Amino acid sequence: MREFSRKVFAMKQYIIPESGQFYRANLHCHSTNSDGDLPPEKIKEIYKAAGYSVVAYSDHNVLIDHSDLDDEDFLTLTSVEIDVNKKTAFSWNKSPCYHINFYPDDQHNTAIPCFNPKYVWGKREDLRDAQVYVGEPDFERDYENVSDMINEFAKHGFMAMLNHPTWSLQTMEDYKNLDTTNIFAMEMYNHGCYVMGWDEINGHVYDELLRRGDKLFCTATDDNHNHAPYGTADWDSLGGFVMIKAPALTHKDIYQALKAGNFYASMGPEIRELYMEDGYLYVKTSPAAKIILTTSVRQARIVYPTTTHSTLTEARFNLNRIHPGYVRLTVFDEKGRQAWSQPIWGEFSGTC
Repeated sequence: MREFSRKVFAMKQYIIPESGQFYRANLHCHSTNSDGDLPPEKIKEIYKAAGYSVVAYSDHNVLIDHSDLDDEDFLTLTSVEIDVNKKTAFSWNKSPCYHINFYPDDQHNTAIPCFNPKYVWGKREDLRDAQVYVGEPDFERDYENVSDMINEFAKHGFMAMLNHPTWSLQTMEDYKNLDTTNIFAMEMYNHGCYVMGWDEINGHVYDELLRRGDKLFCTATDDNHNHAPYGTADWDSLGGFVMIKAPALTHKDIYQALKAGNFYASMGPEIRELYMEDGYLYVKTSPAAKIILTTSVRQARIVYPTTTHSTLTEARFNLNRIHPGYVRLTVFDEKGRQAWSQPIWGEFSGTC
């Protein structure tokens, strides 16, 4: 997590690394190995044709190594989505739940930590007996011990991402006892939920977590199941992505870039350059309708295009009187689509 103090405030500090190459990635994806309608090979074909370099196949409750699909221009991330439902008197669709993606640091690790009730959503129940489990054999995950589950995954080399808090019916009451130490990110945007009608742009949830001190990155994902026909309004692919800045397209480089926060999240706009220097935050983007600086306190800033231009491609924000805490950027394009930087933490400069 990037933290800055007044001592380095005058130095040029790149928030998105200056060196490396951007790789477009979908970190949340479902195939016919759980409840998706397309096989992994077809998903690769669609995403690679659209300019993606990375897809995390995160099928429900099964952890599968898809590295056989890798080539010099395409990389798979091994991952799994684990669901934990709150036990209440209400029906399933009225009860809060956690859906959490886990990503092992070893691409070929296919052993799931913690007890796992042996079921698989969707069409591949034959995968039940093939799934390997490690860790405490008597650990039964539930809503109240989800932090213990996340931390147990971390002991086995997994990083975690919180998924679609709006669809999950979660509030800060649910999060108040959540240990986020081993959670690297939260979905700012979930395209699959969004096209189903959920308001799954989660800026308010994200800022509430950041303001209480949880240092999480933000992601945008598809959570695609491909139930709708290709290219229709409710087709859930190619809508939310992250742009990862890494030295090369290898599992080690991509994984470390994610862990370090060397990426931004987007529905469409690009953040091409982001750095701090002499008390200012500088950003260069694709054509934007406006760029907003969000802070940990009531000190928002916004830059619009000049009267002679319909869009802007760069902005500068004065941080000299920003209260210590964090700042982050949101870029809007003319279609209303957004892109989000990672938060920058620290003592910026001066007093409010």
